[in-house]
Amino acid sequence: MQYSNIVQRVLELAQQASEARDRAARQLIEQDLRVFLKPLKAAEIYMLATLMYLGLEGGSVAGLMDRYQQMSDTFGTPERAIDQMLTKDSLHKHLRKSLAILESAGVEVDALLTTHIDSPLALLNSSDDVELSLGPWRCDQCGQAIAKPEHGLLQWLIRSKDGHGTGRDLRIVHVNHASPLGLPNGCGPDEREEFSRDGAGLSDVPLHWMLEPDGLVRLLSFVEEGEFSANEVNRIIMRLLVPGYETARPYFQKAIDAGIVELELPDDYFYQSQLGDIVANIPKLEK
Repeated sequence: MQYSNIVQRVLELAQQASEARDRAARQLIEQDLRVFLKPLKAAEIYMLATLMYLGLEGGSVAGLMDRYQQMSDTFGTPERAIDQMLTKDSLHKHLRKSLAILESAGVEVDALLTTHIDSPLALLNSSDDVELSLGPWRCDQCGQAIAKPEHGLLQWLIRSKDGHGTGRDLRIVHVNHASPLGLPNGCGPDEREEFSRDGAGLSDVPLHWMLEPDGLVRLLSFVEEGEFSANEVNRIIMRLLVPGYETARPYFQKAIDAGIVELELPDDYFYQSQLGDIVANIPKLEK
């Protein structure tokens, strides 16, 4: 949907709400507006809030990027931005005024999130020059980087009953000698404590072995044998074997909220081009 069509629909609903004869009718229209806004991209919602404040406070198009950044920083989530817009009695009037400002500056609404010089998305870094690679991996216990495969383990706990193994706590950790924690068991669990809990024993394999074809086969066998769910194993596979995944992983939600990537696949699944976009924009996402 073109952005101009989005803005026009918001204008129509906001005006209908403002002109409603009673409170109940107004609330119904506002609910329709909320339903319309909710599935929009984060960037589209933040830009609507930006346009609302441009019309409310006045100003020029030259400051549009600063306003957009303020909206995304202030509200933090698209839902909060929607809540703020719906509290404004004259939302439609503010939007009309901002559209007049854009028109006088020769800026097309449909260019706001694509090619205009002040577009927030136009200022995002490109993934063209990003080279995605495997690792470094983040230890699931201490949170520190595992710089080399030789410094890491894939570790899990498993208990057997009637010849069937049930696993838990599948994770990536430091080997003992590389652990920054300085504990006897490094970044691993207390084996006696875990065994007393449910009879589970500790298993692990070197991280560098898991990066080879045999490691992938071993992971797939976890699912086949019912030791772990596909949900757990698939995410470990992506962390280990998909270039850029582990680097981008801490920024998934921020990248979605900022409109850098869209959800096209199930949660935590991203194409290489999307991972490249996230990695390229990590400096902005960390601000």
